[in-house]
Amino acid sequence: MLRNLARAGVAFAAVAGVALATVPAAQASVGYYVQNQQTSLCATISGGVSTANNVPAVQYYCDGHGSRRWTLAPGVGGGVKIQNVYTGKCLTPAGGVSTDNNLAIVQFDCDNHNSRSWYLNYTGTPGLYQLQNVQTGKCLTVSGGVSTAPNVPLVQFTCDSHPSRAWYVYL
Repeated sequence: MLRNLARAGVAFAAVAGVALATVPAAQASVGYYVQNQQTSLCATISGGVSTANNVPAVQYYCDGHGSRRWTLAPGVGGGVKIQNVYTGKCLTPAGGVSTDNNLAIVQFDCDNHNSRSWYLNYTGTPGLYQLQNVQTGKCLTVSGGVSTAPNVPLVQFTCDSHPSRAWYVYL
């Protein structure tokens, strides 16, 4: 049921529509934090500044750097594009098509390839979602699932109930 709602755009409306409606537009333009439930660290781009394609996504402290912030825009297949505020690139599995577990998540141009879009599957906890790739069907997670060290790579993995597969999305 939750997957169907996300595919219909309901989860996007709940995150982007409701959340943005309750904050000033200037504040919303700084983007969302995407914070892992298990590790409490935020999604970012390795090094935080490169605008090159294929730079790995990692977890890092949820500080004020622009690379820790993401905008959500309508994607394909009922998903959303998760675009880095600082680099302007979108999250995607490396190569864009493999369904292998533990495949690196990287940044890439925000085009209309299905792999640039993610379903925000609401978990039932306010603000907490599984981010499931439209192309691969896999969920965004932290490599190994438990390390709280900064710079651990983000990967795709089978969507299950492990808390590392869930992310708080908030301003």
